[in-house]
Amino acid sequence: MAGFIVLQSFLAGRPTTLDIGFVGDTQVLAAPLKQAAESKTLTIDTHDEATVAAGQDLVNNGKLDVLVSGDPAAPDVYVKDDISTTVELTLSGLAKQVAFNRALVAAGANPSDVAAQVAKANIKVTYLDPNAAQQTAHVVVGIFVAALLYVSLVVYGQIIAQGVVEEKQNRIVEILLSTVRPRQLLLGKVVGIGLLGLIQLIILGAVALLTVSRTQAINVPDIGAAAVASGLLWYLLGFAFYALVYAAGGSLVSRQEDLQAVLTPITIVVVGTYLAFFWVIANPDNPLGILLSMLPPFSAVLMPARMATGQAEAWQVVVAIVLSLAATFGMTRLAASIYANSVLKVGSRVGWLEALGEAQEARWRGSAAQASRAPRP
Repeated sequence: MAGFIVLQSFLAGRPTTLDIGFVGDTQVLAAPLKQAAESKTLTIDTHDEATVAAGQDLVNNGKLDVLVSGDPAAPDVYVKDDISTTVELTLSGLAKQVAFNRALVAAGANPSDVAAQVAKANIKVTYLDPNAAQQTAHVVVGIFVAALLYVSLVVYGQIIAQGVVEEKQNRIVEILLSTVRPRQLLLGKVVGIGLLGLIQLIILGAVALLTVSRTQAINVPDIGAAAVASGLLWYLLGFAFYALVYAAGGSLVSRQEDLQAVLTPITIVVVGTYLAFFWVIANPDNPLGILLSMLPPFSAVLMPARMATGQAEAWQVVVAIVLSLAATFGMTRLAASIYANSVLKVGSRVGWLEALGEAQEARWRGSAAQASRAPRP
């Protein structure tokens, strides 16, 4: 994580030097080009070349990046295979300026007087949104949070499913269930691996914030801290829901080779949610995007990302949290029933519909037995 942030900061601030040759009359463009195009990340070295042919040889040999010749108002530009967009646009603007000055002289006007009047004309931009200037940084942080949550849900969810299959394949689960209830075993596995994932996310988030503050790759440490904090909250909410689903899916098979077939539908939902994030960010006011960010199982990735970009309102966050808690509570009961009815079945794969049907039948038998034990009037 630290290496990636440092590399991006290094690449973004690394200066590039371009050697540009000018032939004949186009030498009048050298000084304006150097002044207009140079920046912290771009340096231009200009050279006077005697002939076009000699300059073209230098371009082919890699000693020149660009060769400019011909009429300054319509120059010929030679490059080997690529040209800097900044240089191309600046040269184009300078050529138009030369043509404009010629037209002014032909019309009897003084180009210097006209340029002074044009320089005074400008626009004044007022941002009504106080966070508008930081919007790009908000989006970067939102993408970081969404990607981290997406990877965490998939990785740790599959670890839980693989653990369930391993215990089932080795018959260890039969020994464990002789001392604990299926619900206790299921929740213990989810909580244990969930805490491991939480600790790793805290470490990753701390490293990311520390590196960003040192390199200034993103100059919004306060937003980054809030985004990481909300990301940890939504990791707990989203992981609890998805981990139960992954654990229930793992209980349906007895071999690791059959696990991916069961987990594919779950993974498709997680991947689809992550891909939907980019559409939601591009359409922040779309009612469908707002609705998806509040509904489980999509809210675990979409809502923290919207919070990081400043697009989520307080009531939407509250609704998403309440619905996530309710969905996790319901999934706890459902996953525990599926787990209890499937984890001891060794051999052929148990289908989702079959497991759901048996879970419903088990709940019905339990309700009937409880009713039969109730005292009669």
